[in-house]
Amino acid sequence: MQNFLTRRLFLSLIAASAVMFGATTAMAADPEETGKQVYQVYVDTMAQTNAALAGSPEVTAELGAEIDAIKEAGVTKLVALGKEIAAMSEADRETVERIVRLGAYEPEAKAVYANYQGVWKAYVGGDQDFFKKIQSLNILTQYAFFDLLRKQAPDEADRLGV
Repeated sequence: MQNFLTRRLFLSLIAASAVMFGATTAMAADPEETGKQVYQVYVDTMAQTNAALAGSPEVTAELGAEIDAIKEAGVTKLVALGKEIAAMSEADRETVERIVRLGAYEPEAKAVYANYQGVWKAYVGGDQDFFKKIQSLNILTQYAFFDLLRKQAPDEADRLGV
């Protein structure tokens, strides 16, 4: 009887392992979709920034806090995607990077970026801290690529625990 239970337990463990392996494989992030999501977060964040800065409003603490909140919302989404990217194979990570690079050529992205360039130029000669805050959004996608973030902004990588 004990041999039967041991064998049954062993077979159950094998079956459970197979189910878990299948579920893990099925849940793995699609690198092309993940790349599109990374770039969409970038585009959405830039569009929100452009809207907040439309008409070149005066720099105030409230405006600075609004830009910070917009950026942090984007960073939060990108870090979550970055965790998926970090779990991918090197080939899949390269696919994500390629998709993100190609996103810059999409018409929506071009329009949002052109608007962004016009917006930040209005703040070039003013408050340099505010200008740097706006300018930092240009490289927002680095938050999805932890190796790059660690290299380019180690304090941010530490803050985010990545």
